[in-house]
This record gives sequence, structure tokens and C-alpha cells, in this order.
Amino acid sequence: MKRVFQLSIIVCLFLNVISLDAQSTIRGNIQNETGVPLEFASIFVKETGKGAIANVEGDYEIRVSPGSYTLVFQYLGYNTFVKQVEAKPGAQKIDVVLTKQAYQLQEVEIVAGEEDPAYTVMRKAIAKADYHRNQLDAYETTVYIKGSGRLINAPVLLRAQIEKEGLDSTTAFVTESVSKIEYKRPNKYKETVISIRKQGEDNNTSPNGYFQGSFYDEDDETISPLSSKAFAYYKFKLEGYFEDRGYNVNKIKVTPRSRGENVYEGYIYILEDYWSIHSLDLTAFYLGFETNIEQIYAPIQENVWMPVSFQFNISGKILGFRIAYQYLATANDYKIQLNPDLDVDLRVIDEKINAELATQLEEKAGNKSGSVYDKLQTGEELTRKDLRKLMRVYEKEEQKAQEEPEVVSERDMSIDSTAYEKDSTYWAAVRPIPLTKYEVKGYARVDSLATVERAKEEGKPSSGFSFGDIFTGYKFKTGEKSSFGYSSPLMGIQFNPVEGFSLHEDFTFTRRQEHRRFEATLTPRYAFARNKLTGVLGLKTSSSGNVLNNHMLELSGGRYIFQYNEARPINEFLSMAENLFYERNFIRLYEKDFVRLHGEKTMGKWKLHGNFEWAERYTLQNNTHQTWIKYDNRNYASNIPVNDAVMPPLPGAETAFMATLGFEVKPWQKYAIRNGKKQILSRATPTFVFEYKTAWPIAFLNSTAQFSLVDFTFKHQFRMGARSNVHVKVNAGMFIENRTMAFMDFKHFAGNQLRYTTADPVGSFRLLEYYKHSTDDRYLSAHAHYGFRKFLVTQIPAVWMLGMRENLFVNYLSTPTSENYFELGYSLDKIFRFFRVEVATSFQDGKYKDWGILIGISSEIGASITGDDSGDSLSVGF
Repeated sequence: MKRVFQLSIIVCLFLNVISLDAQSTIRGNIQNETGVPLEFASIFVKETGKGAIANVEGDYEIRVSPGSYTLVFQYLGYNTFVKQVEAKPGAQKIDVVLTKQAYQLQEVEIVAGEEDPAYTVMRKAIAKADYHRNQLDAYETTVYIKGSGRLINAPVLLRAQIEKEGLDSTTAFVTESVSKIEYKRPNKYKETVISIRKQGEDNNTSPNGYFQGSFYDEDDETISPLSSKAFAYYKFKLEGYFEDRGYNVNKIKVTPRSRGENVYEGYIYILEDYWSIHSLDLTAFYLGFETNIEQIYAPIQENVWMPVSFQFNISGKILGFRIAYQYLATANDYKIQLNPDLDVDLRVIDEKINAELATQLEEKAGNKSGSVYDKLQTGEELTRKDLRKLMRVYEKEEQKAQEEPEVVSERDMSIDSTAYEKDSTYWAAVRPIPLTKYEVKGYARVDSLATVERAKEEGKPSSGFSFGDIFTGYKFKTGEKSSFGYSSPLMGIQFNPVEGFSLHEDFTFTRRQEHRRFEATLTPRYAFARNKLTGVLGLKTSSSGNVLNNHMLELSGGRYIFQYNEARPINEFLSMAENLFYERNFIRLYEKDFVRLHGEKTMGKWKLHGNFEWAERYTLQNNTHQTWIKYDNRNYASNIPVNDAVMPPLPGAETAFMATLGFEVKPWQKYAIRNGKKQILSRATPTFVFEYKTAWPIAFLNSTAQFSLVDFTFKHQFRMGARSNVHVKVNAGMFIENRTMAFMDFKHFAGNQLRYTTADPVGSFRLLEYYKHSTDDRYLSAHAHYGFRKFLVTQIPAVWMLGMRENLFVNYLSTPTSENYFELGYSLDKIFRFFRVEVATSFQDGKYKDWGILIGISSEIGASITGDDSGDSLSVGF
């Protein structure tokens, strides 16, 4: 039996050797005419759809089965070289010399003042972009990606420490992966990671989004040269044309009309008559980072060109650190399925060049009846306007026919269970480009660090608890689906003149089921100046996993400290700094005993919410004058809010029983699906919120409050192309009854008086006193925030290349006492990626009132390609 087993192993090894020997390996070097290696040149095997990329020395290697093949060698700016090869078992060497591309100018007389011939090329290409985006019903491809990153430079003061850690400019962070990409029209992508090897962090520089998108797509974030809006953003110039494998190719120079972020610059190559992409070399900027994209396309089938080679170079500087990332990718083994509705060769007529023919075609099209499908399948000539119109109608009808027309995109990503287990032999076989010495060093170093980390983990207690967790907080696993945790005691330390120093701590028990979650949270709080212990207990159950159908129910109660404006416009930690260092206090606090039941229910585009609360509220006084820096002319202000409509003193205690009912609706909500879960696209629709709040006296509950409030909010954020980002928020309402009210029941607004303050750029005032215009009557507040792509200082290249943004904002408040309060301001955001400077001025009743400068820290460090300025910011005013 043992001999049989040994013999079977020998046979398997022998068969494996035969299999390897039967493979044909074609390798060689790619140079230009002067002998300079053409790094990252593309090699494509026409018969198999396989591809490879040359390394920095111009060396390439590709494996095929024995047989006859057509190898296509491409490099931007050089003539494509096609070679017929008879691949035999074993290895063979084929060196290639590519010649410089010779561009010809079309015999078109360019009269002074007339447009460049590039514009008719681009008009036709833009008109046919929708066609190319919908040309395929589905496709599959296997994508290999290799990425590497290096720290190029660092601040002088940190260089010695960085070199001590081994992070010099010769060390690379490397990632390699092989994935299967599946696409289904209109916008569904599925990625299955077959194998992956990753060392280090990519810092969100991965180019995967480019494999799940296209330059044919319409995008308001970064405008494609093939966008329907392209002529508003770009100038085009025809630099010549050349022939590639029997196809005429136009080389078009792309120049932004206003250089900056959200636009490309460089070259795009367009196939004559097909008006599709042949290749491109484009550069874009975002937050001071420069991204260069090179793509080479190949004819997978007659009239169908798909990208087969990619190169991405990303570089930039942040806080003195200069980093560079490079990604190389090949797309192999395309399997495509044509869209039968568009399986026709359409000839596009430019009405600006062929006006008479275009008029005849438009008249002919106007006299024709039939569906959009019939018109697209005629195969006749179409003007570019008619083609774009037909394709828009076609896409709308196709979207309506989807099972879920409100879903605009679907992405699914999974990782094979053995993806991380591939050894070096596997990678040597599949890698179409060898690692550089930098990358080899990066692998070796990070592998050694991983070994050290594993050793540390082995010596760590099974609970994972460490001494530092006493101060930073920790969560213990108490069961398979349950845990118990506590928050950081350090973050629970606060100070205010009412309580002096206080300490609070959150103790939370959590139990999770498949789509449900239960939480019990106890928050004790001890105030040293009051020598008093208070606390809150909350019980909450919620469902998750479906943004269209979920709920939350929470029961809470206890005795605790609250700001009069329970939206908490004043950050407690920044208020503490203002108290201890400047002997000024703006926070106003009261205490309440309460029981509260709150619930939320989401049903598609609607979200319902409501709560019932019984509360006995108490007015509080200052109990300490403690400060770390004493000012002779300052004392803490009273804890009683200052308001134009309310005269002190406030009642010592007041009891209320209140109910709130409301809804939020997003009527044109769109969704994206990520790994089977729907995600809301916030910019797809405005949001409308309606709320009714009432309180009534009930004898046995000892409640005396009696009022009714109707409140309405409108908010929306949208982009106006790549040029601007707009946020609007309007809140209006009135008390239809206000017989008996405590001050905490008034309508309050997000003011700002702190030297350090957190402020939502949309929805908050910059110079408004916190409680001066709080009201128990009617009110209207409006906020508009306009983010510019380029405005004043961002016209300077050195400024916008650092990622800085400029904004204008307007805030308005109308109450019976505000006298049409109005603010106008300007901000320069993302200074050194972190800082924000605002200048604001206020007016009241049309007259100048005040001005101020705010210096803050933006919370949107490295924001997503969205460019959204709605995040909170930390501001310093003086």
C-alpha cells in the first residue's frame, strides 16, 4: 500500500512537469529606436485576450499554450507593433523595437477664428458615448492589479526617526490581486477576488473604481471629456491622426477652460467613424494629489473596444510628507455579450459641419413613428442631437423596466476563501510584471513586521485587555452574540460653573442577532461642586440591514443635566477650556427627572418618528468660581439664559407631559447596492421634515405645560457640475398655542459665542448669541452654503493644488425679536488639509451689527471624491 502511494505521488509530479513543459513562455525586451526601454508597455494576445505589461527595464513575459498567436505591442506615443508568433513548448525570446508615432494633420484649412477640427470629432464621440456605455449587455474579465507606494520625503524634524523605523524612500508598500469582474447592464458590477497579497496600506488610493466605471459615464464629480457637459469645461485641439491596425485614430489634446480640480487634462485618442476610445493619457487633481491615468483599449470584437491595460500614478504631499503610489493593471479573457438593441452600425452626422444633411435627417426622423428601439435598429444616419435624444429615452425606458428603478448602481465584492493562501510560486506564474527591488524590499520588511506582530499577539491575554484600556475604554465579549463595554473615563471628565468638575461613564451591554440589536446603557454622572450623583438608564432595540424597512424603539429615564438647547450647540469640552483658561461661560444647563419613550420607523422613502416624555425640570445656579487663569475684570455669567422675550428669574421647577409626532420624506430617493445592502445616495433628493409637538396639563402627572408647535424643515445638497457644491437648509414653524411654557421648550437656534466652537457649516450661525432670540412664537431660519471649485485665492495654482477650497455662506433668522438677523461670510477650507478660516459679518434690521474671524479644523480630512462640505468643523474665534 505504501509503494502504491509513493508511486501515485511520482506519477502526479511527472504529469505536472509534463504540463509545465507543455506551456510556452514568450519573453523579451521592448525598446524604442534609440535603445531606451519602454517601461510598462502593453502586450496583448489577440486570440486569447490575455495581456501583460513590461517592467521598468522594458522586460516582459507572457505564457500561452503552444499554437499560433497574434501579439500586439502598444505604448502611448508609439506605433503599435503586431507580430505573428508560433509558440512552441518551452521558452522563446522576442525583442521588440517600437517606433515613434508620426502624426499627420488632416487636410483641413483652419481659418482664423474658426473652430479646431477636434470639435467635430469630440461632438460625434460625445454623441455616441451613451451608445458605447450601453453597447454591451454583459461582460466578464479577469483583472490583475499590482500597486506600490513609497514615502518620497518627510519633514526634516522627523526624518531621523523615520529612517530609524526603516521607512525610507526605498521601501515600498505593495499589493497584488487577481479578480474576476462581471458586469451586467445598466450598472451592476460583481468582483470576486481570486487571490490577493497585500503588505502595508494603500491610504484609499486604490483604482478599483475605474474598473467599475467608464469615461463614457456622466459624472458631476470629475467631468469626463466625453460628458455631455464637456464643452463647458474643456477646449480641444486636434494634434494629428495616425493609423493603427487599419483604424484611423485622432489624437485630441484636452485642455481645461479653467485648470483645477474635478477636470482632466492631457490626451484622448478617438477612433474615426466608430467614435470610441482608442487610448487616453489624462491627469486630474484632488485635494492637492495628482492622479495620472493611462488606458489602452483593444478590439475585443468588431466595433467593440475595451480597456486592456491600465496605469495609475498618484502623488501628493500632506503635512510635509510626500508620497507616491503606482498601480498597473491588465484585463484579460474578455467574454462579452452584445446588446441586441444596439447591434447596429450608426453613422453620426455633425449638424455644424453637414447642416443641410442634418436638416434632411431631422425632418425624416420627425415624420417617422415607432418606438425608440425601432429607430435605433434602422442603422441609418443620425444627427448627434437625435442620437443623444434617442439614447436618453432608451436609458430612461430601460431604467423603468428594471425591478428596482430607483437603484442606480449595484456593486458586489467577495473574497475567495483561499485568496490569501497563494504562495510565491503561484504569484510568479500569474504575475505579468516582475517586482522591482523597492517592492521586494517592501515585502521583506512588512513580512518581518507581521511576524513580530503575530508574536506579540501570541503573548497577549486571550481577552485582549491591556493596562491602557483602563483609560481608553474597552468592550468585553460576554457571549457569541453579546458584549459588555465601558467608555473612556478620560473622555468623561468635564467642567462647568454649575457642577464644577464632573465625571460620567457609559456602561453598555449589547446583544446582537441577525438583523436586530439590543442595548442597555447606564450612564452615572457625579458633580463634585454639587456633591451629587445623577444618571440615566436607556434600553434600546433596533433592526438593521435594510435601509428601506427598519425600526428603533428606546425607553430611557433618570435624572440628568441638559443644555437648554438639547441640540447641544456648545461642545462641553470646548466650553470647559473656555471656563478654565478664559473665565468665560456660555453654556446654560438645567436638570430634569424624566421618562421618555422614543420610536422611529423607516418605510421606503418615509421615516416616521415620535416620542412621549414626562419630565420635571429644575433651574440650576452656578456652584463654583474655579478657573485656572484668573482675570480681574471677569466673572462667570449667570446660568440663566439671556433672552429678549423672557425676563428673569425663571421658575425653579416645572413639570410637563409632551408628545412629538413627525415624518421625514425623500421623494426622489435613489439607492446604491453594496454587497446586497442598499445605501442611500444623499444628493439624489431634497429632504422634507414635518414635526408636531404638544404638551398638555394632566393632574395626576402634576404636569402644567400647555403648548403646541408645528415645525417644517427643507434641506438639500447638490452639485452644479464640477464648478460648485450647494447646500441649503430652511427651517420654519410657529407655536399655535403657548399658554404655559418653560424656557427649555422654546425654539432655540444654533448660535456661536465660544472662542472654540463646533459648528455645522450648514445650519448654524457664526455670530448669533445662543439664547437671545429663542422664541415661543413664529420663526424662520435659512442657511445657504456655496462651495466654489475656484473663486478668489483658489484661482492661484499654488493654492488649489494644495487642496484648499473657498466657500460663501448666508444665514438668516426671523423671530419677533431678531429684527431680520442676517449673516454673510467667506471661508477658506482645508488649509494644510486640516484648518479652516472663516470671516463673517452680521446685520440686524439692515444695519451692520458685528464681524468676526473664525479659525477652525475641518472634519473632512481626505473626503471622498464627493467633495461634500457638510461635515462639522472645529472653529476658533477672536
